[in-house]
Amino acid sequence: MQPDHRFLDDLTDTSTRVEPARVVADADAEQWDADCDVLVVGVGLAGVCAALRTAEDKSLQVIAIDRGEGGGASKLSGGVVYMGGGTRAQKEAGIEDTPENMANYLACETGNIVRADTVRRFARASTGFQDWLEKYGARFGGPATEEKTSYPNDASLYFSGNELTPPGREHATAVQRGHRAKPSKGGEPTELSGAYLLPPLIESMERQPNVRFFRQTRATRMVVDGEGAVVGIEVLKVPSKFAAWRHAKAMALSGNLIVGALGLAPRMFGMITAIEQGARPMRIRVRKGVVLSAGGFTYNRVMMAKTAPDYLASHPLGTIADDGSGIKLGMTVGGRTDLLDRISAWKFLYPPASFCKACSVRPDGERLIGEEYYGARTGEAVFSWAGGKGWLIMDQPIWDSVVKEIAEMKKMFFQKVQFKAIQNDYTVSATTLEELAAKIGVPAETMAATIAAYNGHIERGEPDPLGKSEYYRKVIGTGPLYATDIGAHLKMSPIPALTMGGLVVDEDTGEVLSTEGGKVKGLYAAGRTAVGICSHYYVSGLSLGDCVWSGCRAAETIKGNGGAEALV
Repeated sequence: MQPDHRFLDDLTDTSTRVEPARVVADADAEQWDADCDVLVVGVGLAGVCAALRTAEDKSLQVIAIDRGEGGGASKLSGGVVYMGGGTRAQKEAGIEDTPENMANYLACETGNIVRADTVRRFARASTGFQDWLEKYGARFGGPATEEKTSYPNDASLYFSGNELTPPGREHATAVQRGHRAKPSKGGEPTELSGAYLLPPLIESMERQPNVRFFRQTRATRMVVDGEGAVVGIEVLKVPSKFAAWRHAKAMALSGNLIVGALGLAPRMFGMITAIEQGARPMRIRVRKGVVLSAGGFTYNRVMMAKTAPDYLASHPLGTIADDGSGIKLGMTVGGRTDLLDRISAWKFLYPPASFCKACSVRPDGERLIGEEYYGARTGEAVFSWAGGKGWLIMDQPIWDSVVKEIAEMKKMFFQKVQFKAIQNDYTVSATTLEELAAKIGVPAETMAATIAAYNGHIERGEPDPLGKSEYYRKVIGTGPLYATDIGAHLKMSPIPALTMGGLVVDEDTGEVLSTEGGKVKGLYAAGRTAVGICSHYYVSGLSLGDCVWSGCRAAETIKGNGGAEALV
């Protein structure tokens, strides 16, 4: 067993508190504070799915631990699960889809990150995700929308990726597969739907007679036997009710957008780590397997600086527990990692959909991206190709339609805040392109040539070089002209990000692969702790869809039911 040494200097960092693995000669002769068949580390969507699926076998005892109250980044997300191929919600909305059609589309999003047969199995399995999740209290359904949107305020089923773009249509028939979770008690959703998806699942998990859930508990060290097989884990558990209450409040505030914008997040982090210093150590014996589902490392800026420095200006999406500790726990027992430089950073140019009619430019004045694409493509362009900067160039008619759409659309609180800042603080105007270029600090001659080329393709009836649909193509006329900032430095319109890389797993079983070849016996990884379906190009809901898939896959392997094959 040789650990991955790339982050060895982080392994004893007090902020992550992950230590090198402890090797024991005889696990049964050791002193343990608790024991179980299966231990789940991190109770976001992947973790709760792993626990629930395992607990369906009543002969297995499960312990699930979470650094917070449970939910993780999944609870703070939009609560959209990418599933299709003919889900009940699709059928009820009159949407025709097949697993083959879904797999054909996903082929252009997943690239070669996972095998083609894995994508096909995922698509087939996803037809049953809705029914399985609803068995444990989640709720999905219609109505569906045709609207171009990054988040469906008035609908629950939408085009959540690039299905409608020319490349998407070349691969498959475009259908809605973004399933937004709905309030379990009915009524209109009033907040991001992660808050509706995770709580009922966690409540169902806690009701299972063979599951114990330890909150405010952080894994700090793997325990292995002489052959490198995982046999236990060491944790720190916040003991008192008052300390746990304070810890939960600080965790909740640490991921708040306003707290982040005001620069108060570090204070919350300090409070959390101070409380954890008084946590009680525990040792848990594990007989069959540990499932690492502790999220990614978007909150570990030291690790980000080593793997994806271009994305340090992004806003971390998740909780302080997304610090890479789950990944590094796997690394301490020889787990192999990959794609740690892959980040999904979202800069949506819609809604309003009229923004898609603008022409985007980089700091050098060249065109940035096809404006219609899913926000992760724009975020990648802003960070990887444009130094964190970019603008949308519009004429008066386009700007007027933008303002009109914003005024008429139903908005959630976070959208109200962002749209107000976009209109009042992040948009400038000028009478000519030269004046506009000067205001935003872009070379005027290059930007003028970019707009001329953009207009020329439209006027000559030529396809857009960057693949924008005809519906969103409009000549940028003469002044007055507008430039809306879409850069990474905007406090009231930040670019949130998740890390996409992690531990490499066997795509059939979910077992963590070893740096020395073979597998780490007794160790599994799921969700954003692992490389998965969404690790190439992200579309909304694909991470949560992968959480369901990978969490259940690990559980089925542990139960001896064939891993991925049991899900289709």
